[in-house]
Amino acid sequence: MAALRRFALKILSLVSRGRQERDLDREIAAHLALMADDFELRGMTRADAQLAARRAYGGVDQAKELHRDERSFPWVEQTWQDVRHAGRALARTPAFTLVAIATLALGIGVNTTLFTAYNALALKPLPVSKPQEVVRIKRWFDTGARGDIQFAFSTGEFAHIRERCSGFSSVVATSWPLTVVGERETFTGQVVSANYFTDLGVTARIGRTFLPDEDRAPGANPVIVLSFPFWQTRYSGDPRIIGGLIKIAGTSFTIIGVTPESFTGTFVYPQVPNFWAPLSMQAQLQPGNDWQRSPGNYRLQLLARLKPDVTRSGAQAEVDTLVRQLTATPEARDKTEAVTLTRTSFVADSDDPRFRAFVAALMLIVGMVLMVACANLANMLLARGAARQREIGVRLALGASRGRVVAHLLTESVLLALAGGTAGVILSIWTSRLLWIELARLLAIAGPGILLSMNLNPDYRVFAYAILLSLATGVLFGLTPALQSVRPDLITSLKQEGTPLGQRLGRSKLRGLLVSAQVAVSMILLVFAGFLTRGLVRAQSVDTGLQSKNLFLLFAEYDRDPAKAATRERLLLEQLRSLPQVRSAATGGVPMMGTWTPQMIAGDRRGRTLGSYASSHYFESTGIPLVRGRDFLAQETNLAPLQAGAGVHGSSRAAAERAAIVSESAARMFWPGQDPIGKQFQLDMDFRGSLADFEVVGVAKDVRFANLTRVDPSHVYLAGYTAGTTAILLQVEGDHASALKAIRKAIETFDPALLANVNLLALEDGPLRLQRSMASAFGMFAVILAALALTLAGVGIYGVMTYLVTQRAKEVGIRMALGASQAGVLNAVVVRGLRPVFSGIAIGAVIAGALSSALHTTLAFPGSIDLLYGVPFYDPATFLGLAGFLAMVAAAASFAPARRAMRVDPIEALRHE
Repeated sequence: MAALRRFALKILSLVSRGRQERDLDREIAAHLALMADDFELRGMTRADAQLAARRAYGGVDQAKELHRDERSFPWVEQTWQDVRHAGRALARTPAFTLVAIATLALGIGVNTTLFTAYNALALKPLPVSKPQEVVRIKRWFDTGARGDIQFAFSTGEFAHIRERCSGFSSVVATSWPLTVVGERETFTGQVVSANYFTDLGVTARIGRTFLPDEDRAPGANPVIVLSFPFWQTRYSGDPRIIGGLIKIAGTSFTIIGVTPESFTGTFVYPQVPNFWAPLSMQAQLQPGNDWQRSPGNYRLQLLARLKPDVTRSGAQAEVDTLVRQLTATPEARDKTEAVTLTRTSFVADSDDPRFRAFVAALMLIVGMVLMVACANLANMLLARGAARQREIGVRLALGASRGRVVAHLLTESVLLALAGGTAGVILSIWTSRLLWIELARLLAIAGPGILLSMNLNPDYRVFAYAILLSLATGVLFGLTPALQSVRPDLITSLKQEGTPLGQRLGRSKLRGLLVSAQVAVSMILLVFAGFLTRGLVRAQSVDTGLQSKNLFLLFAEYDRDPAKAATRERLLLEQLRSLPQVRSAATGGVPMMGTWTPQMIAGDRRGRTLGSYASSHYFESTGIPLVRGRDFLAQETNLAPLQAGAGVHGSSRAAAERAAIVSESAARMFWPGQDPIGKQFQLDMDFRGSLADFEVVGVAKDVRFANLTRVDPSHVYLAGYTAGTTAILLQVEGDHASALKAIRKAIETFDPALLANVNLLALEDGPLRLQRSMASAFGMFAVILAALALTLAGVGIYGVMTYLVTQRAKEVGIRMALGASQAGVLNAVVVRGLRPVFSGIAIGAVIAGALSSALHTTLAFPGSIDLLYGVPFYDPATFLGLAGFLAMVAAAASFAPARRAMRVDPIEALRHE
């Protein structure tokens, strides 16, 4: 009890420090007065009595310190003193303080911006009621297939889980975004279970959400709920649209409500649809494609709310058993190995190690900018510490411990870091908005009607990250200079200020290492910015090898039955071929929109290759030249394709009849120095060893099919009809508007209902433009980081050279008085000072070359991209040009201090010496 009372009194002393000090002064004064009275009674004069009282009492200040230590927490008092003194010291050097804060604001701001984006994507929960209770259902396949397919379930599985899983209070379903056509525009929507909004706890901003019976009466009363962004952009936020009609896919839907602004949907990516409709309306939104009745269609994502008394592991075990029961049938293409429940976030796969590795790589890259800032500040503090050598010596001489001085200097560093962190957070809020605008622009290119919504407002996680990063930064760049500052000889520090003639700067080696480090990091970032910039230039003018300017892609949902869909697509294809505006038409793989990478075996050679399907006239339609052999025949491409995962064995007669066309690179890889025509090979069609046999009938020219970034390292085109899995590719002639009008007219003649379910896209305006825009985004990101690092390095070099010149002013003046030339002075001050810069450039170039080489080794996998667009990792133009540029920046940063050194008046220098 006594200890608790003592602790409370110490807390009280902290909050009433002023009154406690006044009471202490009065108490000591009263005590000294009583002692003086006693001495005066002994016959002393009043003045002698007061002196005797002071001698008898001892040190007043020491007594006060002992009292303060007893009544409060000494470390709190000392910290507060250090903060006040540090604030005054920084205020006396405003130029240094502003430069330091600006430097840290750039470094911390860039890092906080990236963390803000990661926090919005992966850490913030979905905007639903009690998000900690809501989980996503994710499956793991026997084949190891990964990606958003792991969140796909059938309507049968949804009903099975909803009815039988006792660990959930509710289960809701939502489809992948559907692209549908209105009267004059294209929309994106999702069909959801009727309990979607109710069980997620989302109430309408205006109007209402779905009723239970609206999911049970197909087509009775088509209704939709609009998303807030769509309501704002299309209807200008007009509340009178409730009860109004909107025509989608040929059906008039009644608008019954609008979601709140905070609700961004629950898709596996933070994509906001234009509207939501009940599952019962799916067939009306996609005429002729009622996929709900097909058990093999996995089009739904499932979210569930846990019961209050059920743990996630308990519910997971139950739903795992239920799902595996349904997928254990022999006809299942890919069996479910396990089912897990994951927390909700804006990116469903945020727990994936690949996603985390990507984020970690980005954090490391932007962390390099902060490393440059830290090295910069450490160097400036070292130089500043040399200038304060006399001040620190006086403190030590007056009895301050070295630990106390180090704590004081660290307080200055941490105070600087916190100020820089505050400015960095403000900068981060602004740059996050710019980042969001750029991302929205890329999505607008990716497809019509795609809206993205994330809450980028900083929350407690962002502020905690910024504070911890600031504190760590303050200690990182402040600790070494603080320790170095208390090492000098005490007598020398008191007798002289600065560095005397003939004495080397004690901390020059450390300063040189820090300069080398920040220059090396700047060189690494500059090299990669140079690579990406060269890649950006190539991306805008690179020849894909395709006739892409007049190539259009037609996507449609023909029928839920694959056989009927193939027949309908074949009939439509023949009708489109007859149009005079269409020079050629075919079905097959879509350039820049994904391929698959099966294992290929040709004799004793094996390796991964890109694979896609093609019909007759495919190479004519895409403009891919055939350099040897022949095109596919109609009877070859009318066979059903051997899709990945089909489990086709090489012994089957159908597989033996399959024709294939290989790229030039594939021919060189698998049949070097031989004619590949007529050669046999095998493909692992399901990634589990089920081999199918093929025969080479032609060789196609190498093109950039899978990615714009590089020529396909190996590509195999397989004959097969591909309805429902790819697209119709149309090579048009003449005016594009007239051609598209004729194509739409032909589709309407073929089937008026199909027109509402067709998406017609130009390859140049869609996939190609998106990949070029991504190259621009990566290039700009790298250039911004490199520019920041270069600016910080230039400021650091300038600051160090300025302090170096200031400290050696006497030496320079004496040298000039003794007859030294300006060239000699320049060599002594600048060239010697730039040695760490040149070593940093060399070290950075070596590291950048090694990292670039490692990056190029990843291109061995056929599906990987090359962000450098074929620029070799040893590209001399990039390395030599940027090394020279960095050296010029360093020389320019040293020019002003050098001129100042040469202007030193020898007479003034001799007089001071």
